Amino acid sequence: MLTSLHLAIRSLRWYYGRTITIVLCLTLTLWLPISVRLILEQFQSDITSRARQTPLVIGANGSRIDLALHALYFEAIPPGVTTMGEVDRVNESGYGTAIPIHSRYRTQSRNQVDGVSIVGTSPEYFEFRGLNIAAGEPLTMLGDCVVGSNVARNMQLKAGDSILSAPRNAFNLAGDYPLKLRVTGVLAPGFSADDNVVFVDTKTTWVIDGIGHGHADLTKVQDESLLLSQDPSSVTASAAVLPFTEITEENVDSFHFHGDPATFPLTAIVVQPNDEKGQALLLGKYSGAENTAVCIKPPDVVNDLLDVVFRIERLIRLSAFISAIVTILFLGLVVFLSIRLRASEIQTITRLGGSRTTVISYLATETILQLLAATFLAIVAALITQQLASESLRTLLF
Repeated sequence: MLTSLHLAIRSLRWYYGRTITIVLCLTLTLWLPISVRLILEQFQSDITSRARQTPLVIGANGSRIDLALHALYFEAIPPGVTTMGEVDRVNESGYGTAIPIHSRYRTQSRNQVDGVSIVGTSPEYFEFRGLNIAAGEPLTMLGDCVVGSNVARNMQLKAGDSILSAPRNAFNLAGDYPLKLRVTGVLAPGFSADDNVVFVDTKTTWVIDGIGHGHADLTKVQDESLLLSQDPSSVTASAAVLPFTEITEENVDSFHFHGDPATFPLTAIVVQPNDEKGQALLLGKYSGAENTAVCIKPPDVVNDLLDVVFRIERLIRLSAFISAIVTILFLGLVVFLSIRLRASEIQTITRLGGSRTTVISYLATETILQLLAATFLAIVAALITQQLASESLRTLLF
């Protein structure tokens, strides 16, 4: 065996051109199926890990997939809106903690980077997702925002900067005023969808909705044409006095909300049950047809989605099987041609006393060494491909 190994190594070194060509061809043949498999496994892991960390989601009746993807990644359009009353309903039940999410708006583009989703939520969300402030401070008042690490890097934002919200309808003159958001902090990288959004307090999104607004101090208005009437006890403004588009420490006290807070809109509610019993009771609570909201388990929804998406994996397995057959045939052809071309070399070994077994062992060892080298290079190349593709994959997912 040692003799065969020695002869094989010496032969591979002598015919280095042929050896490199064979090893590279085998490497490319093996690299594709290995890379595809690793990338698919990473895709499945990335898309399911966030779902597994989110036990329950409550939202409007409609597409379960749209609701789950919206609550997890903030990109999908929600099937509708639910209300803050559902948050109160969950919290009052004692079965778990409800975290509101209101994500209907995006920021305006900045530094030639398209706008990102504005996510209104509560402080419990940051604790739930394990998000930490890398620079600056957390949210302190209306109009403040903290940005994800990717947003800060791409838009070149830091604490103290500002960014504008984008109106959903440019022709809606009654609301949807662009709101100037003050960046108070930048989140540490979490390698999730949270890196690609701007977080604000839920009340800030309601200000963008037009539910809450502030007005200028009418007693200090210089232009009397802006006033409809004025007397010692009251002042009535005309429609020309517009709501503020920036919330500052000077005017924050003038902001107020109209209507019952229980009716204020939310696009989703993330629920963290206290235990398995609480989770089961919440699912049962929202299972009735009379409910205007639905409660779903994101892991189940994502798995159902993957069952459909990953049917293509059968085709990939088939292509990998075909690729393996082609590789074996290719390797067999190389060995056959090598034996034909090296007939004189084999004859010399025989004349020197080498048996038929020795010749077969020598050629087999040489082939195995080439296959092992190609497999090693293919795995290394596949791992490098996986690392290079990870950022693009996360961009595709999140």
